[in-house]
Amino acid sequence: MRLALLALALLAACVIVQSAGMLLLIHWLTGVNRVLESSSWRRRAGLLLHLFLRIVLLHLIQVGLWAGVFWRTRALPDLETAVYFSLVTYTTIGYGDVVLGPGWRVLAGVEGLAGIILIGWSTAFVFAVVNRMYEHWRQVHGAA
Repeated sequence: MRLALLALALLAACVIVQSAGMLLLIHWLTGVNRVLESSSWRRRAGLLLHLFLRIVLLHLIQVGLWAGVFWRTRALPDLETAVYFSLVTYTTIGYGDVVLGPGWRVLAGVEGLAGIILIGWSTAFVFAVVNRMYEHWRQVHGAA
C-alpha cells in the first residue's frame, strides 16, 4: 500500500511538472508569436530547437523525480544508477540490465506508463506548433 501511494504521488508530481511546463511554454510562445509567422526558416528552426530543448529539460526533471525517490529509498544503489534506470524506464527503452527488487517493480511500470503519456502530450504540443507554422505558410503562399 505504501508503494502504491508513492507511485500515485510521483505520478501526480509528474503531471504537475508537465502541466506547469506546458503552461510556461504556451506563455513563452505567445511572446515569440512573430517568429511562428516569420518568413525566415532560420528563425522558425531556432524556435523549434528552443522548444525541443525546453521539452527535453521538462522530461529530465520528471526522470529526476523518479530517480531521486529510487536513490533516497535505497531501491537502487547510487544516484547514477537511479538516473540511468529512470531514464530507460520513463522512455520505455527498458534495457533490463538494472532492475528493481520485489515490491518496487510496480513503480517501474507506473514510471513507464507515465513516460509514455507525458511524452505523448509533449509530442502533441510540438505537432500543434509545427501545424500552426504550416497553416501560416499555406495562407501566405496560397497553397490549398
